[in-house]
Amino acid sequence: MSKHPHEPVIPRDLRPLAGALLITAIVMVLEIVVGLLSHSLALLADAGHMATDAAALGMSLAASWIARQPATRTKTYGFYRTEILAAFLNGLTLWLLVIWIVYEAIRRFLHPPTVLALMMLVTAVIGLLANLACSWVLKPAPTDSLNQRSAYLHVLADAVGSLSVIGAAIVIWLTGWNAADAVASLLVCLVILWGSWNLIHQSLNVLLEGAPAHIDIVKVMRAMQEVPGVQRVHDVHIWTITSGLEAMSGHVVVSNVSENQAVLDQLNTLLRERFQIGHATIQIETGTTETPNPHSDRH
Repeated sequence: MSKHPHEPVIPRDLRPLAGALLITAIVMVLEIVVGLLSHSLALLADAGHMATDAAALGMSLAASWIARQPATRTKTYGFYRTEILAAFLNGLTLWLLVIWIVYEAIRRFLHPPTVLALMMLVTAVIGLLANLACSWVLKPAPTDSLNQRSAYLHVLADAVGSLSVIGAAIVIWLTGWNAADAVASLLVCLVILWGSWNLIHQSLNVLLEGAPAHIDIVKVMRAMQEVPGVQRVHDVHIWTITSGLEAMSGHVVVSNVSENQAVLDQLNTLLRERFQIGHATIQIETGTTETPNPHSDRH
C-alpha cells in the first residue's frame, strides 16, 4: 500500500462566500421590488438569477463547511463530495431558471407591457455594481475547488446579465420599444446556459467517478511502466474525490519481489509530482501472476 495524504483543496476562509451572499440577497430583494413596480421581465429575470446566486452561495458556504468535517467509520473519505454535489445542484437550478425566463419572454413578446425604463436602469446599475463587488471577493485562484468556482461563475454570469438589462433599459428609454426587455431576458438566458454547462459537465463527471479531464490515463500507465523494475501495469482506475484530490488504484507486476518497496516509492513520487495524484493505492504482483486485464497497458 502507498502513502496517501488526504489534502484536497478547500477554501480556507468562508468569509468571502458569506459576504457575497449578503450583498447578493440585498440586491436580489431590491430587483424583485423594482422589477414588479417597473414591469420589467429582464429585471425580474436578473433578480431570479440573483436568487439562484444566493442559493448557490448558501449551498457553497454550507458545503465548504461540511467538507471540513473529519472522516467517520462510514464516511471514510470524509464529506469532500458535498462540494461537488453543491456545484451540480447549482448548475441545475440555473437551467430551471432559464425555462421560466424563456416562457415569460415569449409571452411578453406577444403582449409587451409598458416598462418604466429609468427605474429599471438605475436598479440594473446597482445590480451590476453588486455583482462586480461579489466577483472581486470570490475571484478564485487556480487551485480553488469546483464548488468555489461554481459560486464565482454564478456571480460573473449575473454581472453579464445586468449589462443586458442596462442595455435594454437604455433602448426603452430612448426609443420606447418595450420588447427590448424580453430580448434582454433571453440574452440573460444565453449567458446562464454558457456559464452552467461546463459546471454541470465537470461536477457530473466527478460524481460518476470519471477520469479527470486533465489526466491522461494512458500516459500515466506508460510512465509507471517506465519505472525500473516494473514489468507491466494493469487495472488502473483514476477518479476525483473532490477538487484538488485525485485518487488512483492499480496493479503493478514487478520483476524482483525484493525491490517492492523501492518500486513503490518511485511510483508514488512519479504519480504525486508529475500527475498530482495524491492518493494512490497500488497492488504489487510478481512476474508470475496472471490476472484478467480489463485496463492493461494496451489501453
